[in-house]
This record gives sequence, C-alpha cells and structure tokens, in this order.
Amino acid sequence: MINRTHNIGDRAVVIGGSIAGLLAARVLADYFTEVIVVERDRLPTEPKSRRGVPQSVQPHILLTKGYRILSELLGESFSAELLQAGALTIDWGREFYSYGETGWMAHTSETSDLVSITCSRPLLEWAIAHQLKKHDRINFWLEHRVTGLIYDRDKHQITGITTSSSSSKDEKNITAQLIVDCSGRSSKTPQWLEDVGITAPPETVVNAHLGYATRRYREPKDFQAPWKVMLINHTPPENTRLGYLARIEGGEWIATLGGYEADFPPIDDRGFLDFARSLRHPSFYQAIAPAEPISSIYAYRATTNRLRHYEKIDLPSGFIVLGDAVCALCPVYGQGMTVSALSALVLQRWLNRAHSSFLPRKLSSSSFQKNLAKSNSVHWNLATAQDSRFLKTKGRVKPTFFDSLLQPYIQRLQKRAADDPEVYISFMEIGHSLKSPLAFFAPKLLWRSFIKNDVQK
Repeated sequence: MINRTHNIGDRAVVIGGSIAGLLAARVLADYFTEVIVVERDRLPTEPKSRRGVPQSVQPHILLTKGYRILSELLGESFSAELLQAGALTIDWGREFYSYGETGWMAHTSETSDLVSITCSRPLLEWAIAHQLKKHDRINFWLEHRVTGLIYDRDKHQITGITTSSSSSKDEKNITAQLIVDCSGRSSKTPQWLEDVGITAPPETVVNAHLGYATRRYREPKDFQAPWKVMLINHTPPENTRLGYLARIEGGEWIATLGGYEADFPPIDDRGFLDFARSLRHPSFYQAIAPAEPISSIYAYRATTNRLRHYEKIDLPSGFIVLGDAVCALCPVYGQGMTVSALSALVLQRWLNRAHSSFLPRKLSSSSFQKNLAKSNSVHWNLATAQDSRFLKTKGRVKPTFFDSLLQPYIQRLQKRAADDPEVYISFMEIGHSLKSPLAFFAPKLLWRSFIKNDVQK
C-alpha cells in the first residue's frame, strides 16, 4: 500500500523508459500523485529487443548490489517473475570463472552472499516494466518524443516539457513539479538548456576505443560446466582482447568478444571464431566452437566513458539528470545497471529530505546533482583508471604518484586472489559495490597479501 502522506507534488515526469528511468519512476511514485514516463519507443510486452535500445543484444551484468536494490524497490514478485521466465541465479563467488592477469581466480567451492541473476537485457527490462505497469501512480506516454523544456526565467525553474507523438507533429505541453532526464547517452539536455539560455555542463571523455561483437548460441545437449559466467580478461597495456560467455534464459549462451584500441572483433563466422581462438586462454573458444549459433553477430562500439558535470552548473530547480545521461561508463566493467540502481537511491534520499523540509514545493537541483556526482565517482574512477592503462586511450587519465605506489599492492592482491578464495571474495565484494575500495586496506587483506605470504615462504 502506498503511503499517500509522502506527497511532495502532484506530478513528476521521467524522460526515457531506460532501466534508470523505470527505477526513477518507481521511486518518484512514492512522492508524487502521478508519474508520467515519456518514452519514444513502445515498452516490451514480452522479453524482446527494441529499437530504442541498440545495445540490448549485448550482455548486461547485474551486480549483487544492483540486484538487491531492484529487489527492494520492486518487491519479491520481481525476482520470482524473472526466475519463472528463465533467468538463472548466479553465485559470483562460486559460479563466475575469471581468467585474469595472473591466471584463473580462486573461486570458492562454498556458497557465498554474492548472488544475483544472469539473463538477457530484454528479459530484465521486461520484468521491471511489468512491475511498474501494475502501479496505480505510474502512467506511460509511449511513442512520444520530448522536444524541449518549459523554463520560468523569473523563478529559474523548469516547469514542464514539450512533446510530440510519432503519429502527430502537434506538440503538447506537460507541466510538473519535477522533470527527470533518464534518456541515456543520447540525452538532449545540454542542447535543451542552451535553447533556454542556460550554459550546458562541461564534459569529461575517456575513450579506450573498445568494440564488441556478440552472438547467441544454443547450449549443447548434456553440457556440464561449473560456471554460469566465464570471462577471459584483457591485460593492459599489451593484450587488448577479451571474451565474456554467460548462460542465460532458454538454454542459451550469450557470447561476446571485445577488443581495445580499435582491435575490433570481426562479425563474420570464421573471423569471430578466429578471434575467440586468439584469447589468452582456450576455454572460451573450446566452449563455443561445437555449439550451435542461433543469431547473427552484432557489433557495438558506443563504449566511451562520458561524464557530464551537472554538479558544476547552475541547473534550474525542478529538473535533474541521472543514469547514462550523466555518467556513461565503458560497459566492459558491468557497472551500468548497478550505477543506475544506486542513482535511484540517491533520488530517494533527496526526495526524503525534500519531503521533511518546510519548503517542499521548490525542488533544488544542485544538491541532487552534487550527491549523484559523489555516488558516481567511485565507478567513474574505476572504469577510467582501467581504460587508461591502454596508452592509446583518448583523454587518458595519467596515474598519480599515489596510484603508482598503490598499483604494486593491488597487483600483489590479484596474484593472491589466484590461489586464496578469501582474497578473491574480497575483490568481488568491492567489485560488486558491496564494499568501498577502502576495503582493499582491511587488516585481513594486508595480512594475507604480505605477512601470511612471507610466513609461508
């Protein structure tokens, strides 16, 4: 049952039915009488790819932290519906086989708490949308495109949007107390702000020129393997190639090859297999070579890290931006959906503070964007630091003196993670956003990395 006493406005509008947009709508529904999601496509009525999400055929990783947030926001029926539709649970400590710089990581043979699901992006998006369509406060304006913002110059406030539908060129205005842009990498907010006389945010771009190629396979009959996800990782700066193989719904595999520094995998049958054969370990190739391909090979190269600094401009009140529209990360690190889920929590905390204040009607955007920037910073720094290890990366972030001191310790930990399951689990807890990177300096890891290793010698 919705707590109606939380209302801080009559209407909120979400631009974009992305995963970030859907989660934002779910949070907003606890604080506004009506939430309208404006989406240029039709949302799926079944788990199928859609035109507005060209990357949907590529693999999408839902980290443990992200899965926990989704389960909390959407309820127990969300997970049950996903599993009923064929999604697989995965214990990342036990069922993720990762081949890194020092060999295979020492996955644990015991059950861990690092649990989420592995499935296709269309299935996950469908399950989220299906939950939201049941919500009596959320309405969808599908096949509508936002064309601009309505700006009250005297109040320095965004009060609505203009839209047009795919069936009519006539524009409509929607007024709202809060507009949230979740339209992804293709966000038009910088242009919309300039159209009303507001300076667009500065941008930071880091591009390691990574390209993907993905194909689906049918899992061979009677196939047996201890992994549900396998990763043959790249090793910068020398080795640019990687392979990611995941079991998903319907007895299928999603197989992705990637290459940095424009070392793009081919999209023809022979070239795809030859690229797979060239990976640092043969397990990926050995798995897919006898398997039956059941899709074309799809390329994807929109992998640039792009950060728009909305926290640095005088953004009008009543308007905020989140998700990939603010912080678009190289997808190879699997952080995107979890970062969107964490952004929804930042939104929730911001609305809680607005609700508890005595002036809830005018929602200041600056505090939200500053809090969001803090939430995004860890994930941005991780992605850009890793991509910057390739020397041809555009906008490369040069390591600081502290980074130069830290890197040997991290490499030592990685080496220990190849034969010490406890160190490996600690790495995974940080990687799955369950712990801060400061946990690398926990006494347990320092002991296992230095003292224990020396004692064993």
